[in-house]
Amino acid sequence: MSVIQPDLQLDLPLGGSPPETPGGQFSLQLDDRPLPFRLRRSRSAKVRLSVDEQGLRVSAPRGMALPQIEQAIRAGSHAIVGKLTDKTAGAGKLPLPARWQDGTTFPFLGSEVTLRLDGAREEIELREGALHLPLPPQAGEKQIKDSVQAWLQAQARLAIGAQLEAACQRLGMAIPPWRLSFAAGSWGGVERDGRLRISWRLVHVTPEEIGSVVCRCLAQLKASSPAPELWEENAATLSA
Repeated sequence: MSVIQPDLQLDLPLGGSPPETPGGQFSLQLDDRPLPFRLRRSRSAKVRLSVDEQGLRVSAPRGMALPQIEQAIRAGSHAIVGKLTDKTAGAGKLPLPARWQDGTTFPFLGSEVTLRLDGAREEIELREGALHLPLPPQAGEKQIKDSVQAWLQAQARLAIGAQLEAACQRLGMAIPPWRLSFAAGSWGGVERDGRLRISWRLVHVTPEEIGSVVCRCLAQLKASSPAPELWEENAATLSA
């Protein structure tokens, strides 16, 4: 984590308490409750907010004053509080496997799928709630995980593409260029050139939830407005 430069630490502490420890630790008073966060300065032109197991992490331009950062945090406070609650209590998290092996279960399009290793098969097949992987029982965990995730990413492209086509047809607009996103922490967003960026991890949630994220991306695109990262408050929360 980057340490805030001394001249920046002389600014007011965002209406909360000053940093208690080195390394960019701050506390902001938000709706009568303290909101601790870690601040890192970057070369980015805008403030980026993310939540991990340690709490709220804020990345802000080097020259941005702290009151401006405070305003950006308050603007995203609704999503922040929801994500912090999920991280703290574990509520709503999808049961992603801790280990990848025969018998492991994982969410796929809102349903639970069981992984089965079958070296006699020639290709991956999803059948009756089980994903049959053409690997021997002694296959390594990394090989299993890589194979399953490659299949999931291919399925994500199909599922997102179908929702995007249906949404564009309803809205009477052409399908915009888009790509799968592999970044953690958000469902996606709109890039500067108008291309959509949508997380492959949406393959774990229901088609309806995928459609909700797709529609939000399209709404941002049609509005030609600044496009912040899409937080996960309208769909199940993925583990980091």
